[in-house]
Amino acid sequence: MITGKEETLISGSRCYSVIGRDEVLRKFMDDLNACCELKNSDMRVIGGIDSSGRMKIVLAGQFVENVSFDDFKNKFVKPYTRKQRK
Repeated sequence: MITGKEETLISGSRCYSVIGRDEVLRKFMDDLNACCELKNSDMRVIGGIDSSGRMKIVLAGQFVENVSFDDFKNKFVKPYTRKQRK
């Protein structure tokens, strides 16, 4: 299971974070990178462990400016979460 949030980097730039288990986040990123809609998008990925000890990736760059958080959640996070439950 993954969860997505809209956050702000220290620089003040908007970003999207996704939290989940390491192997699930790897599969999520593989699916995201394979998405035709995002092929020409400038997307930067920062990974690490958050203050609660959970694995977290942060997506930043032009991708965040081009895709609203609602679209990101509805097109990528929710379908992936449903797929993982099956």
